[in-house]
Amino acid sequence: MSRFRINPGEFRHVITFQKLQGTQNDYGEEIKDPIEWEEILTVRAGIYPMSGREFFAAETVNSEVTHKINMRYVPGITSDMRIKYGERTFELSSPPINFQEKNILLQLLCKELI
Repeated sequence: MSRFRINPGEFRHVITFQKLQGTQNDYGEEIKDPIEWEEILTVRAGIYPMSGREFFAAETVNSEVTHKINMRYVPGITSDMRIKYGERTFELSSPPINFQEKNILLQLLCKELI
């Protein structure tokens, strides 16, 4: 039994993962025009803006990280997906982090698109 516990109250936001859906032309090549996003998965998560200190620490690696999103572990989440939360859209800035490698919690570093 794992001693790592997740407080379910931390996951108060309902987010949807979307993946770019491409179509094929007559030659079988994948084209991405017009751009269409397909909804893949809807889960509960916690969205946290980065504090000033975390943002400046992250700037050395990636200056575009604006939010951290925590959610329960789900396999198959990749950095080519985006996240919708209401009218807001987030782009994953790095591959998902499997917190403590226990397949319990994912941490996503994201940039909010405006």
